[in-house]
Amino acid sequence: MNKQFLQSLLLLSSFSLFVSCDETTTNETQPNVETGFVVGIEAATGTDVLITVDTITSGTISPIKQGIEQPAWMSFYAAGNMVLTTGYTSDNILTGYEFAGENAQLVATGQLVTDHGIFAATNVNENEFLAVGTPREGFEDRVIYSIDKPSVSISERFLTKIDERKALDLVAFPTGILQRESKVYLSYYLMGSGAVVPAFATPLSDSARIAVYNYPSMEFDKYIKDDRTSDIGNYTAKTALQEDENGDIYTFSTSSNATGFYPTPTKPSGFLRIKSGATAFDQDYFFNFEEKSGGMKINNAVYAGNGKMVVRTVTDDSQLWGTYGPNTETPVCSITIADLNAQTVTKVEDVPLHGGEWGIAHLVKDGKVYLNISDSKGGYIYEIDPETATAKKGAKIDGHYAKGIFSLNKN
Repeated sequence: MNKQFLQSLLLLSSFSLFVSCDETTTNETQPNVETGFVVGIEAATGTDVLITVDTITSGTISPIKQGIEQPAWMSFYAAGNMVLTTGYTSDNILTGYEFAGENAQLVATGQLVTDHGIFAATNVNENEFLAVGTPREGFEDRVIYSIDKPSVSISERFLTKIDERKALDLVAFPTGILQRESKVYLSYYLMGSGAVVPAFATPLSDSARIAVYNYPSMEFDKYIKDDRTSDIGNYTAKTALQEDENGDIYTFSTSSNATGFYPTPTKPSGFLRIKSGATAFDQDYFFNFEEKSGGMKINNAVYAGNGKMVVRTVTDDSQLWGTYGPNTETPVCSITIADLNAQTVTKVEDVPLHGGEWGIAHLVKDGKVYLNISDSKGGYIYEIDPETATAKKGAKIDGHYAKGIFSLNKN
C-alpha cells in the first residue's frame, strides 16, 4: 500500500513539474517594443522638416510648431533603427536621428561631413551604413563611405571611378548599392561628364550595369552587364537593388525619358535578378514589365515581400524628367503590383494619377506598403495592400509632400 502511494505521489509530482515547465514556457511574455513613425516632409515654405507622429493612416501631419527643421533640401535614408539625412546639392552634412532619452524623443545623435553629395546608400547592419558620394559632373573619384552608425562617423573612405569612358566623355553616376555576403553591388549609369557630352545625357543606356566589389575590403571585383534591358535605377533612386526573403537580388530598369534617360533607351523596362549564391545576372530570368503592363514603364519600385513589387509606373513618357514633380499639375504616375514569380501586373485602381519624386518615399510594415501620393493639390500617405492590389488614403501632408516615411523602435 505504501509502495503504491509512493509511486502515485512521484507520478503526480512529475506531472506537476511538467505542467509547471510548460506553463512557464507558453506564458513567458515577450518585451513590448514601442515604435514611432517619423516622416520627413517638404513644408509649404519649401523647408524640409523631420516630424514624429503617432499614426500615418489618418489625420494631418503638420510641421507647424513641431519637428526638426533641416538645414537644406535633404534626402532621407532608412538606416535600421535610425534615420539619416543628407544634403542634396547645397549641403554635404549627414545627420543621424533616433529615439533616445526617458521620453523617447527624436534627437540628432551625430553629424559628419562628406566630400560629395550622397546619391546611393544602403544599411549593412546595426553598426555600418554604406553611402556613395559623387560629383554631378567631371572625372573626379567617386567615394564609398563606410559609416559607423553608433558614433555617426566615417570609418573608411574607398575611392573608385566605378566606370568611366574618357574617350566617349562618359562617367558613372551611382543609382544603388547593396551588400550581400562577401560582395557589394553598385548599380550605375553612364552619363556625360559635362566637357563634351552634357552632364546627365545618357547616350549609352541600352544595358544594365553593376560594378561588383569585394566586402569588406571594397576592392573592385568585376563588372556585370545585361543587354535585355537598360540602365538600372534612376537619378536619386533608393530602391534600385533589393533583396528578397530568399537572398535573391532584384533590380529595376526604367528605360524612361520621363525618368531622366535621354536619348530614351530602346530596351524594354523590366526586372532582372541575381540569384542567391550567384554574382551575375540570372540568364533564365527577365520580367518584361513594359510588355506585361501594356506599355507602361517602371519609375520606381518597392519590394513588399512574398514576391510582390509595388511599382510606381510611368503612363506618359513624352516629357524629359517628367516624373520629377511631386506637386505637378500634369501627373503621369500610377501604382501597380508586379508579381515577380508569375510575371503579372495589376493596377491599383484606388490610387489616382500623381507626381513622381526624387526616389520614392516608402515604408514596408506588416505586409503593407506606405507611399507618398501627391500632386499640385498636396499630398497624402497611402496604404497599399500588395496581395489585393488595393489602397487606402491615409494621413494628409500639411505641406508639399512626404520625402521619407519611417518606423523606429523607441526602446
